[in-house]
Amino acid sequence: MISRDRVIIAVLFAISLLVALKLFSIQASIGIYYWDIFLYVNNAMKMAHIGPSDALYLPPFLPAVISIFFRMGFAGENVVFAVASAFYVAAVMGMYLLLRIRFSELESLAGSISFASFSIVLSWAATGALDVPSIALSIWAIYLALLGRRRDSRFYYLAFPVAMAAFLTRYTAGLMILPLALIIFTDPHMRSKLPDIVKGIALGLLVYLPFGYFFYRNIKTPFPFIKQFAGTATGSATSINPGYSIDSLYYLRHIPEYISATPSSDYLKVINPSLAGPSPIAFIILALLLAGFLALLWRNRDIISSAQIDRKVLFLLVSAIFILTFGRISFVLSEVLIVIWALSILWITGREDNTDINLAMAVWFLAYLSMHSFHPVKVDRYLITALPPVAYGISLSINQLSAMVRWRHASDALSSAVVLLMLSSAFYYTAGMPDHYGVVDAERGAASWLMNHDPLFKDKVVASDRGPAFTWYLGDYVFTRRIHSQKMEMCIEYFRELNPDYYIFSTEQTPLPSGYRVIYSRGGVAIAEKITS
Repeated sequence: MISRDRVIIAVLFAISLLVALKLFSIQASIGIYYWDIFLYVNNAMKMAHIGPSDALYLPPFLPAVISIFFRMGFAGENVVFAVASAFYVAAVMGMYLLLRIRFSELESLAGSISFASFSIVLSWAATGALDVPSIALSIWAIYLALLGRRRDSRFYYLAFPVAMAAFLTRYTAGLMILPLALIIFTDPHMRSKLPDIVKGIALGLLVYLPFGYFFYRNIKTPFPFIKQFAGTATGSATSINPGYSIDSLYYLRHIPEYISATPSSDYLKVINPSLAGPSPIAFIILALLLAGFLALLWRNRDIISSAQIDRKVLFLLVSAIFILTFGRISFVLSEVLIVIWALSILWITGREDNTDINLAMAVWFLAYLSMHSFHPVKVDRYLITALPPVAYGISLSINQLSAMVRWRHASDALSSAVVLLMLSSAFYYTAGMPDHYGVVDAERGAASWLMNHDPLFKDKVVASDRGPAFTWYLGDYVFTRRIHSQKMEMCIEYFRELNPDYYIFSTEQTPLPSGYRVIYSRGGVAIAEKITS
């Protein structure tokens, strides 16, 4: 007889695959818009030795995967979207398996469907951005580490290499070391598992070696992320960055939109759900999470009340310091406080069942929320890193609330309701997505026009305010020269030093330097040619 688990896994795979195919078709119609994605795709072209790129310091794992297909002759945007969609399916399946460590089949299904249906996940799943692939690998790393703790320590042989792949997909995945460390160091049998843990770490380092050599060969340092870490720790950024915001509560304010946003035909509102507003389903899910948290406290009231007073004082003190300093000082201190906070809970509850996974998820969520809330660049997609614990919280809430109801089908009924709610949110949201974006169409048109206008353009110097985009479209290196009104003099001087033959720019955002005349303008994108005497 086929087990219930296998049936649910098959159904979940089918649902996630259908959603991925829908997102793929939408993204294939729209194309690539986001700046960073062009950088990663150009890196993939460089790795496949069929195109130029100058941003090889960026996380290399996803470009390396894409470059394999480019080498096989499948060099196009659809390959990027297909690879990203495959990681989305992997993330959803990994989420289910992770939740099954703690919850029933339907409770796990509710959590994994919720993660698959979060609006911010749907917005970015097939775009080719690094966020969903990185979180997919992070989910699998935590799942394998929990298997290493609970079942067989040899699972650490896989957990650390996968964690390294997550880090090499997006450097901020390095924060996964906190929940991983909590899982490992709170294991009462850690000493006997230490040889396998060390072997797993060694295998993880082996995964890094070819990429470290790639960095050293191309940019003369094997650790290009160190400078980025320093900048993140100090919160360095300038106000000209389009995502600049000093609102430390930005992500907390917009969590409803990340869970379930109002559909929009405006592509900017799709990739930035905070601009679209939340749907009613978002508040239902938030109410469920709050009720589940209160139920968890109520069901553990005896353990809390019987704990030693000094341990409860430590918990309250650390919690107060964390709240008062949230987003105001370096996130490094916040991460230290989060670890102490988790340990204080462990000292209060002891080694109760599932404390390891509960605390790992809490640390996972708070670590990323603190880091992104502290940094002055706020972008909606960044919080995708913190959403697996939210999905876990949904399953936990169903579990705890059902345990307080004297009806044996309460869990199945509540789980089914959440599944239906989140699937309706996902289908409603994706149905409202646009099938094209005017800016992308205009950029493609400008690139095509230039290639026809001047077949020898590769022998000329070409610059653009969106250099990575036109490097991809033209298949040749295009310099980036952006002219900011706040730093006009410096930008113009930098532009004059390059002295490009052609300048491709947005007519709505970028002024045209003197000495150039517009020879093409359509859809808000113009091409200017240098005036020669």
